[in-house]
Amino acid sequence: MAAAPVLAALAVWGAAATWLAIVDLRTGTLPTRIIWSAAGIVWALLSVTSLLEAEPRGLREAALGAAICSGALALVHFAHAPSMGFGDVRLALLNGMLCGWWGWRVALLALAAGFLAALPEAIITLARHGIRASRPLGPYLIAGTAGIAAWSSLTAGLVPLRDQLLGPLA
Repeated sequence: MAAAPVLAALAVWGAAATWLAIVDLRTGTLPTRIIWSAAGIVWALLSVTSLLEAEPRGLREAALGAAICSGALALVHFAHAPSMGFGDVRLALLNGMLCGWWGWRVALLALAAGFLAALPEAIITLARHGIRASRPLGPYLIAGTAGIAAWSSLTAGLVPLRDQLLGPLA
């Protein structure tokens, strides 16, 4: 029963992420209202699971994952705004929250997977168009999150056990 809200959170994230990827590819922007709406619903659904399980650790890890991922991209944005849009920072919060449900390290892994997925196109774009060229990062951040969320839900379950969240710290 506690897995149902997590499945719903994954579905909400998936629908929003698909929409965001399409919009980012077409316009180069990530609409704030879509990100915040999805983040609010995902947070509420994860909260329900946390209450049903009487275990707040997954929710704390989700908050930590959101803070770490969005904080890392915010540092890049504020250091050099043309290199990282603030939509990517907001998206990292949503993605970090979702993957953080399985632990903050999982959220970081999803962020790294997104950057790794973007690397080939970034190298080609840089070689063809020079250092001032840019491409949307959102679809890659979404792809990394989708892969890591799928892997985590299959290996750790939709409602990970306390020991799985802590990993070697348990």
